[in-house]
Amino acid sequence: MSYYLSMVISGEGKDPKHRSHWAFAIHQPAQVIGDLLHVRPIDLGRLWYEFEHRSDSDLILVDAIGLAKIADLDGSQRLQAISVIRDEMAPKDGVRRCQDWVFSALIALEVEELVPAGTSELWKGLMGRTATEVEKVVGPEWTSFRGCQSSLR
Repeated sequence: MSYYLSMVISGEGKDPKHRSHWAFAIHQPAQVIGDLLHVRPIDLGRLWYEFEHRSDSDLILVDAIGLAKIADLDGSQRLQAISVIRDEMAPKDGVRRCQDWVFSALIALEVEELVPAGTSELWKGLMGRTATEVEKVVGPEWTSFRGCQSSLR
C-alpha cells in the first residue's frame, strides 16, 4: 500500500509571534484521514510542547489551510517514518517551537532516506513564512483546505 508523507499547515501565520502550526501527516493518496504527528503546546508561556500521534485522524483540522506532499512511502517506510518522528524530542527549552521541531525531524528523516535530499533545507527556508507563501513555494504538491469543512469544526 502506498502513502504520502505530508505537512499540514494550520493558521495563516501572518504574525511572527503566532506562526502557522506545522504537523506531519501520513495518509493514502486522495485521503484526508491518516496519521497526524505533531507537537502541541502544554505551556505556551514557557514554550513547552509534547508529542502527539493521532491515528485515523481527520487531517482537515479546524484552522488547517492545506497540506504539502513531501514524500511517497510504502508500508514499511510509513512505520519507520512514524518511529523517526516520534523519537524527535518535543521542544521544552523556551526557544524552539513546532516549526523548529519539524525541521529537526526532517533532518532525521533525510538521514534515514525517507524524504528526498534537500527537504530539510527547503522547509528551513519556509520557517516563519505564511501559509500562502508556503503554498506558492511547494506549488503542485499543495492541497488546499480553504473552504473545506472539518468534522472538528
